[in-house]
Amino acid sequence: MQSLHESLSFLLKAIHKNSDGGIKTNIQRPDLIHSFDLENMGLLSKEVIMGIPKLKINFLSSCGYQGCTPSHCEIHVRERVEFIDDLQRYDPVMIDGEEGEQVEDISKRPLGLRVEEDGLWQPIQRRYVFSEPCPFCGLTNQYLQRFKQSGMTAAAIDKHMGNYEWEDGLEKKALEFADRSIRGGLIHGHTGNGKTHLLSALAREMIWRGKRVRYVSHQALLERIKQSFDDKTDIKDPRYTWLDRVDVVFFDELGFFRMNEWGIQTTNELIHALYESNVQVLFASNLSPKDMKRKFLDIRSQSRLAEMCGQFVFKMQGYDRRGNVEEFFQ
Repeated sequence: MQSLHESLSFLLKAIHKNSDGGIKTNIQRPDLIHSFDLENMGLLSKEVIMGIPKLKINFLSSCGYQGCTPSHCEIHVRERVEFIDDLQRYDPVMIDGEEGEQVEDISKRPLGLRVEEDGLWQPIQRRYVFSEPCPFCGLTNQYLQRFKQSGMTAAAIDKHMGNYEWEDGLEKKALEFADRSIRGGLIHGHTGNGKTHLLSALAREMIWRGKRVRYVSHQALLERIKQSFDDKTDIKDPRYTWLDRVDVVFFDELGFFRMNEWGIQTTNELIHALYESNVQVLFASNLSPKDMKRKFLDIRSQSRLAEMCGQFVFKMQGYDRRGNVEEFFQ
């Protein structure tokens, strides 16, 4: 696979001026970057700060292809010019008539003039200039911006649809979710059998498709909600505000939280908020639906969770992908 530098060098060599000053190229357009390539190109990486792994995002510089220029938020754009047919009011050319009165000089009317009840209209072409993300670097940087805002962590590095090991029947349901054919889903099973990998891969896929994604884990979300209650400037309920401007929620480790009265109550309120917000949501949990019902779900949450996820409930059967735990601890 060509590196970004090699691709750009080849592209720039192919571009030359033609006789009328326009841009002519020997290739149609550069290959678009695929979401699977971001780590290999150094656009997504992991760095360790004070012993904690952090997600590092490196935006592409402007590629210069067909007038691509840097813009705000690293979303490089290029101008697209369009000429659009339009009408403008025609002011008649007046001359002196035989008796000295002002009359229109019909011979001065342009071709195609339209006579309407409200006057004369002349067809014209208006020139409009649009700015659009560069398809080579601008759209990639747009993806990286959405990735940065999604809440995904360094754990998402190298976890995408291209390297996931599918269990029988899971890929079809996952793709239906990505296509927004179903409202929600629940994946459950033992630790280490690929639930978080799948959530990360689907989140990346939907970000790539232009969706506004939010990735959360149960306990971390509860801690943020608890902290936000102390913020006196927040006049909205912090249990709901995190859902603003989100299309899809990936909710990892459902049921992994401190089982106290506040945690159970807030968890049930969160499920109600997700239900009312009408966002897509995919849950992952070590607990089965039966265990959730026994441990923390109230009757209302049971009903809402069943309605949201009824079309996509999958029990993972696979081995522990992190290694042979039993052999390690013998």
